[in-house]
Amino acid sequence: MATLEFCDKHNMVAYLEKPEGSAEFHQIIDFLTASHIHYALTENPTIYASFIKQFWTTATASTNVNGEVELTASIDGQAKTITEASLRRHLKLEDNGGITSLPNTEIFEQLALMGYATDSDKLTFQKGNFSPQWRFFIHTILHCLSPKKTSWEQFSSNIATAIICLATNRTFNFSKFIFDAMVKNLDNPHKFLMYPRFIQICLNKQRRLLQPHTRTYPTPVLTQKVFSNMKRVTRGYSGEDIPLFPSMITTPETSPSRITSLPSLSPQHTPVSTPSTSRPPITETTPTAEEPALMLDESPLQSVQSLGRDEGSVSLNELMALVTQLTNKVGSLENELTNTKKVYGSAITKLVKRVKKLEKQVETGKARRRTNIVLSNLLKS
Repeated sequence: MATLEFCDKHNMVAYLEKPEGSAEFHQIIDFLTASHIHYALTENPTIYASFIKQFWTTATASTNVNGEVELTASIDGQAKTITEASLRRHLKLEDNGGITSLPNTEIFEQLALMGYATDSDKLTFQKGNFSPQWRFFIHTILHCLSPKKTSWEQFSSNIATAIICLATNRTFNFSKFIFDAMVKNLDNPHKFLMYPRFIQICLNKQRRLLQPHTRTYPTPVLTQKVFSNMKRVTRGYSGEDIPLFPSMITTPETSPSRITSLPSLSPQHTPVSTPSTSRPPITETTPTAEEPALMLDESPLQSVQSLGRDEGSVSLNELMALVTQLTNKVGSLENELTNTKKVYGSAITKLVKRVKKLEKQVETGKARRRTNIVLSNLLKS
């Protein structure tokens, strides 16, 4: 078997900051920052090269007793398992039951609304045909979440479906998309060390402790240079700047407040930017005392989202706005309950009176029948 290698442009960390000169990309940056894929786009764990190599060298697919496909690998003599459900949980995707495909007609219609013009009916699309902001959107999904390792200027119907679902506020099943690609990679003649970030994140959540190795893989990271690349004039682009869909424009009132800033990186986890023309080298590092803790299982307390961790912080103004909104909602519900009581209270009163009247009629009827029976018996005697 050929030596498995990392791909320097695959499973990258997204660049969602707003430096000077990036104003025309702020809307799509806000959209991605507020989306449910933000964690999967930006989480940057320390990747231990040996773990990823051992995983893909030993991984096999099987179906468990629940009918769920799982990937099982041996890492440092320990069996480690990854499933679609565990990917969904650890990458915080919340996409169970999400869309996996769209009709071809809808794909072409929606891409046309994004400014994509073509006379072809092929389900292979050119990234360069889109205006810069849409191109940045597609570029980020391709390099950070897709299983691709080549042909970065093209994307197929599955990526188109993911982009359309995100843009139209529908849930795409990224968990299944990623896991299915991992299963296919097992028997791929061009097999490579796929999704190293996501595998490391899953391994970090395993119950049993794995001792960190000294050899780490510097995760490739999209940088500020992405803006200038997206502004370049490309063949196929009409030159018309197509705005994002209205549903993609976030405001302080409509955007989720759970994500307000990018996660901070400690010095030892600072991403290493490498040239795109060569594979990032595997470097020797000395693990710190804190690093083994990254491999421990996630405790119930750790699973609770806290302010300032992973997904940013919430400002005081946003909290006050949320409290006001909830207070107004409670007041509205209380008014509805009062009105409901009035309506049904009157109906119940009328119903009780009706029942009592019927009971009297029944009793009167019974008394009359008893009288008739007695009179009948007397006449017979």
